[in-house]
Amino acid sequence: MSKMQWGAFLITPALPEENHHDVLKNSIAYAKGAEEMGYDDLWVLEHHFTGYGICGSPMTMAAFVLGHTRRIKVGTAVSVLPLEHPIRLAESVSLLDNMSNGRFMFGIGRGLFVKDFKVFDVDMEYNRERMEEGVDVILRAWRNDTVKGEGKFFNFNEVEVFPRVFTKPNPPVYAAVHSPSSIDWAARHGFPLLLSHFQDDETRLSHVELYSQIAADHGHDPDQIDHAISCLAGVGDTSEAVRAASRRRMRWWQSEFFRATDLFTPENLKMRGYEWYARRWEQEAISGRYPIEERVERDFNSNPIGSVQECIDRLGRTAEVTGVKHYILGFESLEGGSGPVLESMQRFKEEVLPKIPVPKKRFG
Repeated sequence: MSKMQWGAFLITPALPEENHHDVLKNSIAYAKGAEEMGYDDLWVLEHHFTGYGICGSPMTMAAFVLGHTRRIKVGTAVSVLPLEHPIRLAESVSLLDNMSNGRFMFGIGRGLFVKDFKVFDVDMEYNRERMEEGVDVILRAWRNDTVKGEGKFFNFNEVEVFPRVFTKPNPPVYAAVHSPSSIDWAARHGFPLLLSHFQDDETRLSHVELYSQIAADHGHDPDQIDHAISCLAGVGDTSEAVRAASRRRMRWWQSEFFRATDLFTPENLKMRGYEWYARRWEQEAISGRYPIEERVERDFNSNPIGSVQECIDRLGRTAEVTGVKHYILGFESLEGGSGPVLESMQRFKEEVLPKIPVPKKRFG
């Protein structure tokens, strides 16, 4: 990959006073606008029972977006894999892969929102094992004529999975992982990382470096891996103007995340498989970074939010430090309504993105 790639999130946040039909209708306007502006890809999220994002079925939304576009790629960021049966997902992804002529990308994660697992009756403490076993089933379903389930979580007789995938050997798979053990798992498979907007550049670099060492040991060329970094994004004439217009929405969005996840409580952080998150949470609490206002300021300072030059500087530094060439920009958490979001997307595409130099190879 020798050039920069620029994607856009379809986040679908819905404040209490906002109409859900309007939020979703606006998402389609952003999707069409992104294609017209020349963005490379779009990404849909999966969330349940929260206005943080009102898309509960990323496959359905991805299918709709693919049907209303012609060129742009569409991915999930992410599909919460442990909540689904892997054969059902293998079928759905293969169907979208075929009907879009290979424009679909399958982003996966193991999930962070406690209520989701309780409602769908899935034991959250085993979701890492469930995801890894599920991915193994999905890959075998795509790459072989038949697949049989003989694992801890999925047992079924040998079946053929239709349709056969269009993209060989399988559609692109991206992994949203944060802990070292999960990065190790993604690297062994060669799945590109989906890196988060709440990470600083040094943390992202440490993840990419760890990944690259492991990937190389398993026969993958680190410089050919298409890692993607998600960013909150907003551009205006001045940083002060952008922040003033965005602060109320950002405060609500951050507050809704913590309310909806329900993970960050003493009881839930004791869950097996979330030790890494527990340690991070303790560090945040000790440093005083838990308050919502602190997190809002950190997001303002670590994402491309501000004047044109500030956005250029921020993205340029991230690219230089990490070596990553693929970015997914989230505009909706800063702005509400299709007009301001589309305007910000257009200014980014015309005034910011052409000024970001392609980083040099880091691992070759």
